[in-house]
Amino acid sequence: MGMLDQLDLPAVKALYRADLPVPVDVLNLIHFKDEDAYKWYGVLMLPLLKTVGAQVGWMGAHVKSFLGEPRAEELLVVRYPNQRRFFALALNPYYIAVANPQRLKAVRKFEGSFTHSPNSLKALRRCRWVLAVHFHEAPHAVQSIIEAAGGHPVYQSNETSPIVISKRPHPANTNPLVFKRTALFRFEDQERCEAAMQSGVLNQLQEAAGELSVQLYRRVPRKDALPASLARLLR
Repeated sequence: MGMLDQLDLPAVKALYRADLPVPVDVLNLIHFKDEDAYKWYGVLMLPLLKTVGAQVGWMGAHVKSFLGEPRAEELLVVRYPNQRRFFALALNPYYIAVANPQRLKAVRKFEGSFTHSPNSLKALRRCRWVLAVHFHEAPHAVQSIIEAAGGHPVYQSNETSPIVISKRPHPANTNPLVFKRTALFRFEDQERCEAAMQSGVLNQLQEAAGELSVQLYRRVPRKDALPASLARLLR
């Protein structure tokens, strides 16, 4: 059964017309079925992203978990002018017929919601290492604790709406974010981040915010985001 058969039109119409804060970010938390297949999906998506005016803010590979289970093998921040531009991409015939089947070959598990961030993407794009804190409450306390430990805040977002497209849930569809808030902090390297995330700091975070997940990601260079066969051709 194809994507069109599973389309939840009433939900899509309601979200399309919703008054969501702009710009709209989609925080993608991805677990792979086939990582190289996902890289081909990324290649297929480039013209669509450009057409709808979307910007890739940051893409990072998971390196280490400090607290909680890893949320993703890859974290991706994509910014859209508004949610209508997102649906212009997701409902494009090219996406439905070509890109989405490739995505389903590549993705094992996926979380992604509409979120809003007050931050520019400039500081985030310069980061090589990012500490991601996924949580529900006490954003100011979380930021203060990480800053005191040496982290530099570069991005924060809050879920504004789940993304509902399909009638039936599926692990690879746009499942809502488990943690509704995410804050990203810059560290110069893995060693400094590990030195900062000692048990005392992690205990402070748990006391302030309750349930949360603290993960380290390393930026994926553009050349490493390409499929292996395509990267060899471009050498």
